[in-house]
Amino acid sequence: MNKFLALTKATHWPQALTMVILATASSFYLGQHGLQLLDVLISVTAGQASVGWVNDYVDANVDRELNRAHKPSVKHSLDPQSLKLPIYIALVTLVPFSFLAAGWVGGLAHILAVGSAQVYNLYLSRTVMSWLPYAVSFLLLPVFVFQTVGIWPTWQIIVMACLVGVIAHLFNALPDLAIDRNAKLGGLVVSLGKAKTLVVLTLLMTLLLVLLLATLFL
Repeated sequence: MNKFLALTKATHWPQALTMVILATASSFYLGQHGLQLLDVLISVTAGQASVGWVNDYVDANVDRELNRAHKPSVKHSLDPQSLKLPIYIALVTLVPFSFLAAGWVGGLAHILAVGSAQVYNLYLSRTVMSWLPYAVSFLLLPVFVFQTVGIWPTWQIIVMACLVGVIAHLFNALPDLAIDRNAKLGGLVVSLGKAKTLVVLTLLMTLLLVLLLATLFL
């Protein structure tokens, strides 16, 4: 695997690409076009890349101990130390392009959203508060996207985005539950266990559906 492909894989590209497409397409739907839409694309790409790279850099030793073969750092196709420069470049890119895309308020919201995700990577991913950065980051993303066209999201959209963030975290953590538990790694899903996590997921998805239907039809 060449270095470019390894770096791409280390961004956690399925999740990163989903967020880039969602943010850019939403901004376009709201009426943003031209160079400012390109600013949205660049800022979100930089933010998502930085989050994935910091995650792989911080977790490199744990990933190797657990033999997470899908990680480039485990397969020795990417030296974790080589992630430092791309992380720096991504973060430096993130700041100006966020402000160019969405102004001071929206740009700050995006920077804080990425910052919250980095707090997850650095401090909270192995604690019972692992859900909180997801909630905060997803809560702030609609503010960024809507501010690209100078408007505010409704409170319902903000709450639904927050719920989606927590749901995404729980679904993302479930497949690694047994491995994380055996390795004595924390996280909300490890603390709850599979059965309770599924109950929480059901409740959150039900609430999300109710809010969505209320927003569409009331």
